[in-house]
Amino acid sequence: MQTRPHVRASRFPARHAGWALASLVAVAAASQASADDVAAFYAGKTVTFVSGSSPGGSYDVGSRLIARHLGKHIPGKPSVVVFNMPGAGSMTAANHLYSVANKDGSVIGMFGRGLFLDALFEAPGVRFDPRKFNWIGSHGREVSVLVAGINTPFKTLADVQRAEMVVGASPPGSDSHSFGVILNALLGTRLKIVSGYPGMAQAIMAIDRGEVEGNPGVSIGTLMALRPQWLKEPGHANFLVQLATEAHPTLLKGVPLAIERARDEIDRQALTLTLSRMTIAYAFTAPPDVPPDRVRALRAAFDAAVKDPALIADAERMNAEIYPVTGDRVLAIIEQAYASPKDVIARAKAAMLPPATPK
Repeated sequence: MQTRPHVRASRFPARHAGWALASLVAVAAASQASADDVAAFYAGKTVTFVSGSSPGGSYDVGSRLIARHLGKHIPGKPSVVVFNMPGAGSMTAANHLYSVANKDGSVIGMFGRGLFLDALFEAPGVRFDPRKFNWIGSHGREVSVLVAGINTPFKTLADVQRAEMVVGASPPGSDSHSFGVILNALLGTRLKIVSGYPGMAQAIMAIDRGEVEGNPGVSIGTLMALRPQWLKEPGHANFLVQLATEAHPTLLKGVPLAIERARDEIDRQALTLTLSRMTIAYAFTAPPDVPPDRVRALRAAFDAAVKDPALIADAERMNAEIYPVTGDRVLAIIEQAYASPKDVIARAKAAMLPPATPK
């Protein structure tokens, strides 16, 4: 004989159900009012996207890619314009966003991916706490590479560990300069860094002109923007080591990762810490203290933009790779760096910020 399942009558009073429904309605109404407020704020406005790089490099290209598509996904559909603010390896832009820029959601920006480490290491000139920025997202991870000119004697990492190579870089604080310093300290390379180039476009051109023999840390994004033939055709450049926590999935086959060539475990961990920047690569942010509803709207707009077929098609035309990273993930990576063991932080800091040579 079949028995009917026992069904226990709900003890939740009807009046409580009414309160719950009323609460849901109130939350929905508040959310709609917040969305309406955000749309009203942005309608007819121009959002300024501060790019910490000079025109032509991967940061500038990424800033303009996002700027072209972000506005239509922000409530109120504001226009978005890019303003270049190079200087001090893009620290000028980072300090500006943190302390000077309007904190109402009308200014966002992108600066050097490694500056959060400069803040962790208490480098001179840093006037921001990266954990207090309102990170919106990154359209891509990145891999940088130590590259030598094709007509130089440098074909492998071992060559640069045996003989001095003159490399051109952007100013201290930039990836290219930092990577040169890190490679010398943690992999024993003999790079002579010439850091008078305002941006990567000029530093790469210096290789073409024979002013320098290579570059200590040019990103794949920059090469795809400035010298795609170097990556797509043999015989244009020699790639010696990849600078990232993971190798590029399709390019640079056979080129070793720097962390694979570390001399001991502490150096490997220090390299991993300094190269964690490559996972967040092209992260952009709003200043601290922007109203939370506008931050949420900017993050949602970014999440929608990187899935937008128009942006994806635009990126393909530009040879730009899209590997989105959310704003929450960017912040988590930064906080993880701050939580690293003290001896690893000390080793990485000593590598990135060596003491000045006495005059």
